[in-house]
Amino acid sequence: MVRADVGGDAGAGSVDEISRAARVRSETADDAERAASELHRVAGWAESSWRGRSGREFASSAADVAAEFTALAAGLEHHAATLRTYAAAVERIQSEQRVLEARRTRARTSLLLGEARVEAITREAAEVAAADPTGLATEADHRAGERSSCQRRVDDDRRELLVVDLAHDELAIERADADRRCIVGLGDPVAVGRLPAITESAVATRSPEQLLALLGGLTRTDLAVLLREHPALLDTAFRADPERVRAWWDELGRNGSPDADGLTAAQAALVGGAPVLIGALDGLPPAARVLANRLNARDRREEIARLLTSGERAGVSFTSDEIAALKREDAYLAGALAEPPAVQLYLFDPAADRIIEMIGAFGPETSMIITYVPGTGTTMESFHRDPRGVQQVGDWFATRDTRTVVFVAKDGRFPQTLLQANLPVVAEPTGERLAGFQEGLRQSYDPGVVTEVGMGHSWGLANVASSEVAGARYDHVVSLAGAGMPPAWQPREGTTYTDHRYLDLLQVAQWSGKVWDGRNPGNHWAFESDGLLRGPDDGELAVTSSLERKAEILAENHSLIAQSNVDNLRALERIERVVTR
Repeated sequence: MVRADVGGDAGAGSVDEISRAARVRSETADDAERAASELHRVAGWAESSWRGRSGREFASSAADVAAEFTALAAGLEHHAATLRTYAAAVERIQSEQRVLEARRTRARTSLLLGEARVEAITREAAEVAAADPTGLATEADHRAGERSSCQRRVDDDRRELLVVDLAHDELAIERADADRRCIVGLGDPVAVGRLPAITESAVATRSPEQLLALLGGLTRTDLAVLLREHPALLDTAFRADPERVRAWWDELGRNGSPDADGLTAAQAALVGGAPVLIGALDGLPPAARVLANRLNARDRREEIARLLTSGERAGVSFTSDEIAALKREDAYLAGALAEPPAVQLYLFDPAADRIIEMIGAFGPETSMIITYVPGTGTTMESFHRDPRGVQQVGDWFATRDTRTVVFVAKDGRFPQTLLQANLPVVAEPTGERLAGFQEGLRQSYDPGVVTEVGMGHSWGLANVASSEVAGARYDHVVSLAGAGMPPAWQPREGTTYTDHRYLDLLQVAQWSGKVWDGRNPGNHWAFESDGLLRGPDDGELAVTSSLERKAEILAENHSLIAQSNVDNLRALERIERVVTR
């Protein structure tokens, strides 16, 4: 008999794990049903109490999502029932298998003993016959009854082993049948819709573009479920070529009528169901990414609310400073949810220390894009300050000309110490990401008609220069008291380089030749400079004998070049003339 292919073990698998999977699905189904009920209640309230277009859209959207949750709950409960049946079948097979194994062990033990006994009698008979001087003794007669009895037991044991093997084969067939029924039940399209087939293909593919094509047909709920259960799919999707990403997105935009945000149903489902993906996928239009990151900002605000309510994280109470920081972050993110938004997040991934804020109205009229990178010590909290901190220069340029759009970029962890800021290896990964950011953004405009500016303050200039090494191209690179350039950096033909700074601490340190091994914008032939700017306290700097005060003024001068106050107005206007000439 041919054995079913179950890896040689009909009882393989853990009944507890199968049962646990069933419980998880059943509990999730209960959650989905509760969510559907609540959404129906909210939709009913909106229909009766929320007048106007926004109320109708909200009610319709809530009803649609409630229907998806109801279908999801039915599918999950169907899965749970299938898994419970499967667990019971596996448990019964395992029980019968244990009985068979006990029979096999007894038969094998008996067989070994019986064969040994028959062999011993046979050997003894041969010796007796050989030693008989009369020649009358025969081997067959020696202890014949006993040997016959032992042989019968041996034959019985061999038959028992054969019966056990056959029973095992039957169990294997039963297990294969149970496996088949489970697979059919779990894959029932009535219960699970398209998601299982899409999931299988999505997990199997190594092609980012093929994965995106699969995601493009899913509902908002299916997308959320898929990416929650398989977060590694995000890593695959993020490897997609930006040009192909844009072609995929535009194709989705040709199927259906756009909503108030200019999105078709398929695009809106992706924004709503996969905001973590859409909010960080290079190649997509800025408007789509900002919409997605509004949802990511909403989720983060909900997390902040829970943290402030609990007053602790992982059992450790927050300090007053930590509470204040959470409140500042919440206030900043509230701007992203305002209508119209006061904060436009092109990228928002706080867990990975990544944020890019877009300042200005990106569109067909955009004539200049400034990529601004702040310097050493920049953190996510640097963006939350009020009044604005690292966004000051970007705010100034965006208000000078409505056709200018500024992206304030911190795409990854920035150096927090002077030692870290002096290591080219720290700038390399963020430089590569900055180059990827530009390649993705370029899918939304023509570089031939839009002026591209890379501007970096302090270590931020090293980030900009590293992005050039990684393939980024700018019409103008502007150093605001820039730190240095990596060893592989070379000025690009067609790019203008300028350096603007006051006498500051970094300038004094660069005189030693040890900052970036002397590769500094202030002394590199490619960077044009009109000389040192004069700070508001430079007069005092020249006469004071206090080293502490000198250091304070030099530190203030280093920060001043990245500010938009009146003391730095002359510098900003000079930079504006450079990038617009």
